[in-house]
Amino acid sequence: MARRSAAATADTMGPAPTRVAALLGAMKQVASAAMVVACLVAVVWVYLTVDNFLVTDSRFFLPGPPEPGERIDTFQIEGIRNVTDEQIIQVFGRDFGRSIFLCPIRERRLKLLGIDWVKEASIQRLWPNRLVIHVKERTPAAFVQTPAADGALMLTLVDAEGVLLDPQRARAFRLPVLTGITRSEGEASRRERMKRFLRMQGDLGSYMEKISEIDVSQSDNLKVIQQFDDRALTLMLGNQNYRERYENFVNNHEEIRNRLPDAVVLDLRLKDRITAVGAVAQPAAKSAGSKATSAKPGATKSGANR
Repeated sequence: MARRSAAATADTMGPAPTRVAALLGAMKQVASAAMVVACLVAVVWVYLTVDNFLVTDSRFFLPGPPEPGERIDTFQIEGIRNVTDEQIIQVFGRDFGRSIFLCPIRERRLKLLGIDWVKEASIQRLWPNRLVIHVKERTPAAFVQTPAADGALMLTLVDAEGVLLDPQRARAFRLPVLTGITRSEGEASRRERMKRFLRMQGDLGSYMEKISEIDVSQSDNLKVIQQFDDRALTLMLGNQNYRERYENFVNNHEEIRNRLPDAVVLDLRLKDRITAVGAVAQPAAKSAGSKATSAKPGATKSGANR
């Protein structure tokens, strides 16, 4: 009986430590979870408190826009020459009079890049209440002659990437005039035309100072318009060997003028001759229907490729 009683007692007391350990483990998990929740609540409270402080404290407010032509230390604009202060101020119109913490930097930068003259832009938020705007402007490469709505021709500016720029805000530029670029065509097309023009410009070098106009309507056949004596000549230079072809014409201009006195459009792309294109007054012995006349200068060096 004693043995049975001892065994029964052992069976009754055996599971107790296990239940206690399980209970203690559960209490620890609850305590850990409570600590995590408390930490999260504290973090949220701190975040909301700091956020409210940054939004509502007047020390972080960006002062209102300055008077026209007047700059203030809390709103600095750097790098502009053709972009006006008013254009920049309009971008940040909603940010004046409230905390700089609320200023959406990325959104404002994209709006700055929407200004035609702005190539690159960055914004610095300096505490407690300063914004510094850095702008890199586009550099015009040429004037562009484009038709207006009423049919009249108007001049605008274009940079190396084919972006059209408002000339009314620009200072004086000494640049060539391009034709053949339109507002309606895509920027990729304008960029390609400008790429060809800039290559020709670099090749011709100092000769560009005498050229009044360049037609880039056909990217594989650039044409320069230049005054020679009492007439404006259009010279077709193709898409390569620009300097060689142009120098060949200049060196033989007197002979070409004597042989083709009425020609106004000359094709310089052929290897061994310069050809007059279009209607040319012909001597009586010649056919009146002739559309092209060629002259072989004494020293023609133009390349065979066009």
